[in-house]
Amino acid sequence: MLAPLKELINDLATTASLICTVGRNGAVSELFLDGALEKIEFSDSWATIEFSGWHIHVDLNTITSVKFHQKQSAGQSVSVFVSLNDEAGQTVMKFYFPHTTQTHRSYTEKELALFNTFRKRYENVFNSPKEPSPKTRLNS
Repeated sequence: MLAPLKELINDLATTASLICTVGRNGAVSELFLDGALEKIEFSDSWATIEFSGWHIHVDLNTITSVKFHQKQSAGQSVSVFVSLNDEAGQTVMKFYFPHTTQTHRSYTEKELALFNTFRKRYENVFNSPKEPSPKTRLNS
């Protein structure tokens, strides 16, 4: 899973205007990807992402699943994001796709296009095949 995970993180980090959140146990940092990426490097299972005003180090071995979400958030707002989760289902990192129209209620078709591009490219890479149904197993 490391190679496609590194590719996904590289693609997300190099996409201007996303918001990366990193948090554990009651604290969250919102990191704005302003297009001024200074460095992204991978060393074994570690990723370093560096922008002009911040940087993070992430052990990619802690990430066991990647999910693409379109969810209701505060009030009548909708958010779309990619979550990178640990084995307990806890978020290690999230990448939010912002509302460029600033309505924060729903996304326009144009606003969803970037998120859907990522979803199409990566969703099946990180979803393991479903367990065959009992009927399918009997017929094999």
